[in-house]
Amino acid sequence: MLATSSHNPIHRHPSQRSRNLLLAIALASLAVAGFVLPFVWDVLAAVDALPKMAWLTDILSRSPVVSWVLMFFWGATIPLMLLFTLHQSPHHRVRNILGVLVLMFIAITWYVHMTPAFRCDVLYPQAELACSALRWGFSTSLGLATAAYVFSIFVIAFSSIGFLAQCISDKPEAHA
Repeated sequence: MLATSSHNPIHRHPSQRSRNLLLAIALASLAVAGFVLPFVWDVLAAVDALPKMAWLTDILSRSPVVSWVLMFFWGATIPLMLLFTLHQSPHHRVRNILGVLVLMFIAITWYVHMTPAFRCDVLYPQAELACSALRWGFSTSLGLATAAYVFSIFVIAFSSIGFLAQCISDKPEAHA
């Protein structure tokens, strides 16, 4: 079998190489997220031990299902906003990163004050399957969010290395 330029990875179109690089980064991000996820749960347990505002805990405990669903919303919004930020021009990135930080503050505050998901079985004994799905959903969404964070860090790191390489390879122009 002859190797043609279409089968040779060196001669592929730049967009195909870019897609392959993004796919490799995405897969590496999932692998790293799988490794660090137990540590993320430990961090969340430490965050949950923070002091609580009684009035917010009271409000969120009145409707645990609503607070759990909204926690999914906060948890999904942050990594989506972070990935969206990667596609923005530099001066918009600062604004979007501030938005991500605000959303993180809201999500952490919400997590600390909402009824813990493990209490679902106690509060709703007739909904064992739904409670199991809720716990599975929280684990899955946390894993995907962690992968999105790791992906963003990898992309930023590789972009930084690329910019550094460009700066090193640029030759200063001689002024005549």
